[in-house]
Amino acid sequence: MDPMFVVGIFVVITVAWACLFFILGLYKATSDVSRFGEIQRAIIASFSCIVLMIFLQAVQIVTLPYEPAVVLNYWLFFILCFSLVRFSSRSLQKAMIRKGIGLEKMIIVGHNPRGEKVARDIEKHPDFGYDLVGFVQIKEEENTDEFGNVLGTDADLKNIIVKNQIAHVVLAPEKSDHFRLMSLLTQANGVPTSIKIVPDLYEAISGMARTQQLYGLPLIQVNPELETLYNRHGKRLLDLLMAIPAFLLFLPAWVGISMAIAFDSKGTILYKQVRVGKKQKLFTIYKFRSMVQDAETETGPVWAMEGDNRITTVGRWLRRFRFDEIPQLINVIKGEMSLVGPRPERPSIIERLILEYPFYYRRHSVRPGITGWAQIKHPYDQRIEDVREKLKYDFFYIESLTLNLDIKILLNTAWVMLSGKGR
Repeated sequence: MDPMFVVGIFVVITVAWACLFFILGLYKATSDVSRFGEIQRAIIASFSCIVLMIFLQAVQIVTLPYEPAVVLNYWLFFILCFSLVRFSSRSLQKAMIRKGIGLEKMIIVGHNPRGEKVARDIEKHPDFGYDLVGFVQIKEEENTDEFGNVLGTDADLKNIIVKNQIAHVVLAPEKSDHFRLMSLLTQANGVPTSIKIVPDLYEAISGMARTQQLYGLPLIQVNPELETLYNRHGKRLLDLLMAIPAFLLFLPAWVGISMAIAFDSKGTILYKQVRVGKKQKLFTIYKFRSMVQDAETETGPVWAMEGDNRITTVGRWLRRFRFDEIPQLINVIKGEMSLVGPRPERPSIIERLILEYPFYYRRHSVRPGITGWAQIKHPYDQRIEDVREKLKYDFFYIESLTLNLDIKILLNTAWVMLSGKGR
């Protein structure tokens, strides 16, 4: 076999492994990464790819220049080398951290017993990589202990973070006041810092937020860096690779649906409405009209209700199979929306919601989607309480945004369309 051909294959495979591991987040330099967890994810991902390659060769979809036994032997050698290098490098990193090299600055918001418990755990385990700079006093709480260095009050939280170059903030209010917690999160918004919350019992067991264990202490992780490689480039690439073929595939159905809408009721074929997108930019969303023309003339902006008499006969059929959302593929191709993400809402409704939920604006940190985690877990919004419930799912999606989660949501959405379980 030509040596240059062998070298070429090796280079392609190496680049493919690097891209795969990058997407899986296996090149993070943070000190709190589990060595065994990293190796386990690498083994599962790489073995899945090897099995897929062997299967495609067996059914003669692709032709590999090597026998399956050679491919498996290569994988075993590769994963052994990867595991040894990764374990050694992470162990060296932790050894340097124990000597005070590469520590990341942390502050605790809450100079109270809960905050002090976190501080003592950090002091007991310096290899976790945190340098505790001090506490931030919450104004409503009385300072009765001289433990630790108090940097100021929560009113000046953002300036304290910027001035001290803080990488991690732990919110540990004495009382589990959710409104106060949202206020603290809002005050810390806009600075590149990781936010962790000491949860109450409900938050710890609800499963609606990503949690991190700090030597037995559960902390809810709020991801400060949502612009990951996948969110910046991979997600957009996935949108285009799926939206453009889907748009072309649905073109014949587009003609049939348009004729059915025109025959069923008077009015436009497409329904256009201004929505709020990523970074609070306004855009025009497109849908097949499923209600009577000018349905909100008398009621103003309201959500559709169960058995809403404004929905047309064809509209009920479109909503059942989610076909009314097909024109939003145009929004996806234009880059205003994604296939998966929190549903975009109208500016007038957002003005009401942001008064009740100060952290609502975090939904605008990613592109809105045609479908989302909230849409497959919860029915359409009919009242403000539905928004409260859906926000939990939207925040979980934003914090946990990965390729695997997007694929899971798309598969679930396909099942809803095929089964006609929409509304």
